[in-house]
Amino acid sequence: MTNNLSMQELLEQQEKELNNIKVGETINGKISKVSNDGVSLELNFGFDGIIPTNELNLPKGKYTSDVYNVGDEISAVITKVNHKDGTIQLSKLRLDKEADIKELEKIHNEHRIITVNVNKNIERGVFATYKTQTLFIPISQLDTKFVNDTKEYVGRNLEVYIKELDLKKNRLVASHREVLQERIDKEREERRARIKAEKEAERARIKAEREAHIAKVKADKEALFESLEVGQKRDGKVVKMMPYGAFVDIGGIEGLLHQNNLSWERVESVEDVIQEGQEVQVYVLDIDKENKKFALALKDINNDPWELIKQEVQLDDIITGTVVRTIEKGAIVKIREGVEAFLPISELSEERVMRVNNVVNVGDEVSAMVIEFKPKNRKMILSIKEANKEPEEDYSEFLEVEESLGSLGELFKDKFKNLQK
Repeated sequence: MTNNLSMQELLEQQEKELNNIKVGETINGKISKVSNDGVSLELNFGFDGIIPTNELNLPKGKYTSDVYNVGDEISAVITKVNHKDGTIQLSKLRLDKEADIKELEKIHNEHRIITVNVNKNIERGVFATYKTQTLFIPISQLDTKFVNDTKEYVGRNLEVYIKELDLKKNRLVASHREVLQERIDKEREERRARIKAEKEAERARIKAEREAHIAKVKADKEALFESLEVGQKRDGKVVKMMPYGAFVDIGGIEGLLHQNNLSWERVESVEDVIQEGQEVQVYVLDIDKENKKFALALKDINNDPWELIKQEVQLDDIITGTVVRTIEKGAIVKIREGVEAFLPISELSEERVMRVNNVVNVGDEVSAMVIEFKPKNRKMILSIKEANKEPEEDYSEFLEVEESLGSLGELFKDKFKNLQK
């Protein structure tokens, strides 16, 4: 076991493991210490790894503690092995540089645009950085126009293509001019194509207007009819009155507005609701594609009063309404707009009623119980008699006989004996 090894053996084992560690290898470790001088790592080898601040590749203006914390995992490349103190010198900067070079090679091969920051200028051009790498942009590649002073580019971010990448000569040359020229060429091409398309479209429009003038009205009507959908709300104008309804023009085509679809309430005459020439908003009720016909409704088909009231009223509810008509067999009671209920003469009172008007008349407000309710069939029957009926009293408690008294026969058997005598 390791605990039983002598100091000499431990030193020999440490030296052997240090010999196995190669400069240039990439290793991973957890940060065990953070200071202004750099960070220390716990490595799997049992040794400490040291990354000096200048090898951390810190962002400009940032301290080590701003970027790294104890416990963070970090990758770095081995730069030196110190056998004397058993430490390993590492560099994250070198690893990042290698990765950035590979990235730039790929960008160059794929001819992609990158953004660089200009940090230095000389008379012949400017130097710009991309991550850890420095690129040179010659003055001739700074703009499509002539550049007098390269100083004005310092501090700017420029989009560039990599024109030359020679690692052996350490040459990284980029071009901002090529990006600008490419965009100028693209804009010119797009402008030429747009102008050409506009001219062709204008010629086609004039030709289409000339050729389609006669068929335009018919085509518009067909297009309008095809656009109709049941439930749509359309603006229209009443163009023809009929005894059974009216025809409404909704923009070039006419649909039938039947008297039954003027309102959720009873309509005696079409003229009571609409007039010829009146502007109206109507709903598309039905479409006959085969015969090119369609039906309209003036009433709001999306708010059927019977669908609404079934959410509020149930059997045996007491509701209030107004008598709007009386007939021999009963009365018609308006519950709300579009909902009328029937109040039979037999349900007006507990007593026999000879004439409906002896109990209710048009305009009377009545409270009655719902004794039949079929909203799907638009049917509701009311009863004043049931609404006014007194609730039956519960006599069950008086009918119970105490167990201790026994049955009625046992209670009165002595009296029955006397009678038999």
